Amino acid sequence: MKAKSIQLSDPNFLRECYHPDVTAVIADDEAPGIPREANLDIFNALGRRVSVLVIRDKRFEEESQIREGDNFTDHVTILTKDQYDEILSTASFFSGGPTEGLKARSTVIPFYNPQIPISMLKNFGGLGILTLDASGFNKISVDYGIDVYNKMKRVLHDVLFTLWGVQGCIRESDVLCRRSATSNSYLIFMNRSRETGGLPYPGALEKVADRLTNAINNAMWQELFAPRNQRRIPDCVQSIPLLGVGFFGVLNNPCIDVHEILDTGLEASKQMAQAQLKRGRERQRELMQTLIQSDDLLTAHYQAVFHLQSIDHETVKKAAELKSIAPLKQHIFGFESLIRVNQDAVASHNSFDSGIDSKYLRPDVLFSLAKYTNVALELDQACMKQAAKQAAQLPGTLMVNILPRSLYYIDRLKLHFESVPNCMFEVSESEAINNLDLMLKSRDHLERHHMGIAADDFGKGYSSLERIIKIRPDVIKFDRGMIQEIDKDPVKQAYVRGLVTAAKILNTTILAEGVETWEEASVLKDMGIELIQGFLLHRPMAAKIIKEQLGIKEKEQEQEAPKVVPRENVA
Repeated sequence: MKAKSIQLSDPNFLRECYHPDVTAVIADDEAPGIPREANLDIFNALGRRVSVLVIRDKRFEEESQIREGDNFTDHVTILTKDQYDEILSTASFFSGGPTEGLKARSTVIPFYNPQIPISMLKNFGGLGILTLDASGFNKISVDYGIDVYNKMKRVLHDVLFTLWGVQGCIRESDVLCRRSATSNSYLIFMNRSRETGGLPYPGALEKVADRLTNAINNAMWQELFAPRNQRRIPDCVQSIPLLGVGFFGVLNNPCIDVHEILDTGLEASKQMAQAQLKRGRERQRELMQTLIQSDDLLTAHYQAVFHLQSIDHETVKKAAELKSIAPLKQHIFGFESLIRVNQDAVASHNSFDSGIDSKYLRPDVLFSLAKYTNVALELDQACMKQAAKQAAQLPGTLMVNILPRSLYYIDRLKLHFESVPNCMFEVSESEAINNLDLMLKSRDHLERHHMGIAADDFGKGYSSLERIIKIRPDVIKFDRGMIQEIDKDPVKQAYVRGLVTAAKILNTTILAEGVETWEEASVLKDMGIELIQGFLLHRPMAAKIIKEQLGIKEKEQEQEAPKVVPRENVA
């Protein structure tokens, strides 16, 4: 396409714009010689036939000079004068599709203009339409603010450009654009099929939509778990909203207005995207249910908790050199159970698409998905069952994470821990306690059965001294955020010292988790903190490895105990 500059003050302006060789118009909103109202009418009319970009000065919006009805239609793409990358990318689309130069220069996705698909539909006779529904990003704006939301959108745009030209995703000749400046909907217009020369074979568009959905979702999760120095997603974002891609194919029909054909296809594609989002949620729920009900997909690892006051630096270094906790054996207080996913087994069992690769199923993601799919309580109980499974011969106290709601049913759940002589339940401070009276009754019940209670993640979420005073936990676990680099932060030191003083008055033990350096441990030791846990001492391991390092011999497999018949079922 040859570029041609046309001045609106030129008397032949309209004739030039309606020439059949003209496929796009890029114009300044402040056209000299023609009243502003006439500009609006001209551009709105042209927008029904060719692609129209209007470069608008920001001051019109800032000074509220736009009168009611004094605006452009959806057929006209509005850009401000500082959006040069946007202008270039949109103009490149008008000229027949993306180029390598464009991809290298900018990842700005242009706005939708109906003339793009109309031109393709007329040229090809048929058109495949994909709609990417990213409406889940709206919650990011509400939860974390507009700045985080904008950063997430930029990452999504980069991911889309990265997938552009990747086999099975977006072909180089396909056209990608945003539905509008404020919409979380993206459109992909596909050119003719390589195989048929027209629309793809039946079912092919659906397969493309499914592949693209998985590719985009997994690419976003990969961004979330990128190394800290490479991560572009803000730290406050802990999970990726589910994205869905809908599909629809349309044929040109000279008996029907082409805009009506296109509108029908766009609406159908949008509905299919919403349906796929719903299907994706159902698949994630199926995945969580499969994990919960299985015997081998969830496994327990254990991280030791040590008595800090009796540990010295030389012993810690020796344990690190041997890559074993054997030198620290005499300092063990107990072990915390931490759930892990058997990723290889999940990958082999997961024959359906859940929108997330098994390698990203970390514990925090696992519980985020469980909350999202309304099976958090079931997952919590499955984790407790796995925790008790291999912990019978581990020395000291077994510390098990538990949701506050699960404690309300502790009578039914404590049967899992009959083989564990010493047990303590860690109540997460990141979830609200909706029934404090029932929680206090549960706490007293645990005390009568010689089971302890710990306040986990203190320092974030719903934690407060008032809640600690009422629950009276045996142990308070300081969150890693309070401990990280405490040796370099006088404010953290002062804050933690005050909490240690309050804990001693409550006769409660302090546990510092997430300790990674001896400098941190040394400061905590000087403060009088009793217990310590973290990568400085060892990383979570399977119970079998821990027993081997500590020289504990596995007991022979005991006969299966007779099933206990519930009291209500006894005649």
